[in-house]
Amino acid sequence: MSAGAALVLGLGLTPAPALDSGWAETEGGRMRMVVDPTPREDGTIAGILDIDLDPGWKTYWRDPGGSGIPPTLDVSGSDGIALEEMAYPPPVRIDDGYAVWAGYSAPVQLPLIFRRTGSGDARIHALVFIGICEKICVPFQAEFTINLPEGTEAADDAKVIVAQAFGKLPQPAAADFKVETAVLDAEESRIEISAVLPQFRPSGVEPQLFVAGPPGFAFSQPKPAPAAGGSAGWTVGVEAIPAATSADTRQTLEIVITLGQRAIVQNVEIKGFSRK
Repeated sequence: MSAGAALVLGLGLTPAPALDSGWAETEGGRMRMVVDPTPREDGTIAGILDIDLDPGWKTYWRDPGGSGIPPTLDVSGSDGIALEEMAYPPPVRIDDGYAVWAGYSAPVQLPLIFRRTGSGDARIHALVFIGICEKICVPFQAEFTINLPEGTEAADDAKVIVAQAFGKLPQPAAADFKVETAVLDAEESRIEISAVLPQFRPSGVEPQLFVAGPPGFAFSQPKPAPAAGGSAGWTVGVEAIPAATSADTRQTLEIVITLGQRAIVQNVEIKGFSRK
């Protein structure tokens, strides 16, 4: 983030009658929340954080790298509902001339999974903080409120936009496309990762790897490593480890691999991380 970047507070707009927070705006973009309150099969409720970027502007993935601003969403002030997960569609690698990082260079919707914590009416009160960048990066903060009366149904357009966002998430790893090995070299503070690639893949398209860990972990941008014919390899530097991390505790890393229009996500457990 540029030292000269100014904090822009996008004040939450008056909640719309539909399950849409309304837009908060700043230079370079705007954002809102949309919720489909119809319970899914597992009892959860789906929504999205809708980030609409102006042409040329970008925003960050969940682990953009050491100098980025990962999105944060605090709903602790809500009534009768809690956030279980904020999910991320496949990112792209962005080189802005100052740094290389993982993010999005076009409008993006981050899927949200909520669960009711009681019966009756509920209310989502959300504090959102993201970074958006053009030549400089601007922190963008907004406050949203969405009321969820018991038995409320979302309008069809809300249902569609939420379903479309979930449909863009990476697919689970498959036999023909998956992480094969992820080995920590604690002495060199790096992870060696290899992956099986599909037999049929776009000509001239290179696979891209993205790694995110638990809060407090940070990783460098992956570097390609030698690999056999039907596979790919990368080396990922470990840049930050939380102070209380024990080498005996397994840490779960989320690994995303993209290849053209196809993307997979796989959780991998590794132990041996420790502060030196």
